[in-house]
Amino acid sequence: MKNIAATIKTFREKQSLSQRSLADKAGISAASLSQLESGQSSPSVATLEKLADGLGMSIASFFIQAEEDKDIEIFDLHERPSVPLSQGGHFIPLTAMHQPTGFEPMLVRLDAGGSFEENQYGIKSPHAFVWVRRGDIVLEYDGREYHLKEMQSLYYDARKQHNWHNRSNDTCELLMVRSR
Repeated sequence: MKNIAATIKTFREKQSLSQRSLADKAGISAASLSQLESGQSSPSVATLEKLADGLGMSIASFFIQAEEDKDIEIFDLHERPSVPLSQGGHFIPLTAMHQPTGFEPMLVRLDAGGSFEENQYGIKSPHAFVWVRRGDIVLEYDGREYHLKEMQSLYYDARKQHNWHNRSNDTCELLMVRSR
């Protein structure tokens, strides 16, 4: 987490932002940002999402070091960092580092009984696409429940209240793509 603390500070300074201005843009307290940058606390995925929005960058930028600028980027899923989710699972950023995109893809793996509590993230991007790569999943969306099976997909407004739950006994994988 020390690397993430230094990375947050570096990105903030590259944009000539004070801690207070980044905290305001991200919707977190300046004290929390100070603790993150000093390594006194570890950021949750929710906080990283807010910081990525505040900095206008992908969440993958916190974990993947950019190499030389390329016209094409090929990477192996096994070489990408796997970031633990507090509710039982991991997400793997799939974002290209040098391609200017208006979207951010990620692979979300939820353990049996795991969930991805996105309502806590304060997501600003309206567009999201999810394809159920493996397993079954329940989406709680705006007061309703939707049950999705392997090979189904959907688009939704990510600004509305929503959470993903794996209520099965097997791991579930989602390819999630959000607009940026």
